Amino acid sequence: MKIEDIDKAKLELERLLIIVDELREKCPWDKIQTFDSLKHLTIEELYELLDAINSRILFHVKEELGDVLLHILFYTRLSREENAFNFSEVMSNLSNKLINRHPHIYENGVADNPDAVRKIGSK
Repeated sequence: MKIEDIDKAKLELERLLIIVDELREKCPWDKIQTFDSLKHLTIEELYELLDAINSRILFHVKEELGDVLLHILFYTRLSREENAFNFSEVMSNLSNKLINRHPHIYENGVADNPDAVRKIGSK
C-alpha cells in the first residue's frame, strides 16, 4: 500500500469516526440504539454483503462493506461509552491476532502452501 493511500485512509477514518460520534450525540434515532437494538440490523447488513459478493458487482460490495463498517464503528462507540474498549483497541487486537497467526511472515516460521498456513493458524 502506498503512503498516499494510507494517509487518505487515515483522513477518511478520522472523518468517519467524527461523523459516528456526531450522529450518536445529535440524532434521535442513533441516540437510542443499543447492542440489542442493532443486532438484527447487523445480521441484515451481513446478508446484504453476501448477496453483493455473490452478485460479483463490486460497486455493491463496496457499499455493503461500508454498511458493515458502520456497525463495527457503532458497536465500538457503544463500548467506549461503557468504558470497555475503543476502535483503536479493536484495530490493535486484530493486528496482533494477524501477526500471531502468521509466524511464517512475521517470524521464522515456514509455510510453503495453504495447508501449512491453516495448520499454523489453527494452533
